[in-house]
Amino acid sequence: MPLREKMIDDRWSPAYIDELTGHMTGMERAGIARLLTQTLGRGAHDAYLLTSEDGRPFGSLRGEGSAVAAYETYIRETFPGDADDIISLVVGYASGVENSSWAPMVQIVKEFLVRQRTAPGPDSYFWKQLNDTAKPWSVAKDDIAALRAKYLGLAPRGDEALRERHLRQAVITWHALTQLLLRHTTFPANNSVAETLTVVRTESTAALEYFRRVDNGAALTAEQIGNPSEVYDVPLTATRGALESSSLYTVKTIHGNVVTEAVVPHHRIFALYLTARPKSVGHQLSFFANDTENEVTFLPEGLSFRIRRHADLGFAAPTTVAPNFF
Repeated sequence: MPLREKMIDDRWSPAYIDELTGHMTGMERAGIARLLTQTLGRGAHDAYLLTSEDGRPFGSLRGEGSAVAAYETYIRETFPGDADDIISLVVGYASGVENSSWAPMVQIVKEFLVRQRTAPGPDSYFWKQLNDTAKPWSVAKDDIAALRAKYLGLAPRGDEALRERHLRQAVITWHALTQLLLRHTTFPANNSVAETLTVVRTESTAALEYFRRVDNGAALTAEQIGNPSEVYDVPLTATRGALESSSLYTVKTIHGNVVTEAVVPHHRIFALYLTARPKSVGHQLSFFANDTENEVTFLPEGLSFRIRRHADLGFAAPTTVAPNFF
């Protein structure tokens, strides 16, 4: 199914789809798709360190002359006068995720993406502030309004329309680059035929209380929460944030050690650790600044996932311990 039809079925706004596909076409004409056409394989020791067939770490996704360098050129040619503001917002999002899934700039991007879908509404997502507890959208929206006023200050203070325009251009163009990457770069966990990406994440036992079975909508029982093996491979759903993090090749223990695996449609993937971060020295820094996290951010709303045994995971390696940045 063509991307436009998939996104319409997934309740994205026609305006967003038009801009996304328009920038994908523009980047193709600029030669970015050609740069992205490659195969990356896993290293013998660190599975997250992918290399191209000619031995380059991350192939054309990093370094001088990379697809990210070409992305910056595309932005400067497409949005003369606004390019620095747009690229800085992309960098601000990446830097935010590096620190927390609930950093201010990350929350701003989450809220923006919710508005780009016709349904569900914002009250169907999980919201919170950094180092805070969950809160309803009726409260969270005021928090995010304050964050927008504070952190979208690259445009003249008080010019909300200009700040929104820069945010829109930053989010849509980076989403477009990610879509081209997923289409043109072959790498483990990326199913180019089904147009999906397989990701893993860990959950705490407390989080299991919010899981629901797909087949009947029922919550997990106390026995199943205490012994998740009872629901291994059972399709589950949960209320999630609008843009969440997972990993590709290593199971990262942060809040808990219950391993879940999800198969995510390409158009729901927003950013990948594989690319360089724009404006980084030599375009060598990982987008999220940390290859060991091998992080992916995506829109999980409504997607099912499964609790899995390590031995049954499609691509991820044994558990490693990560610092708690969340």
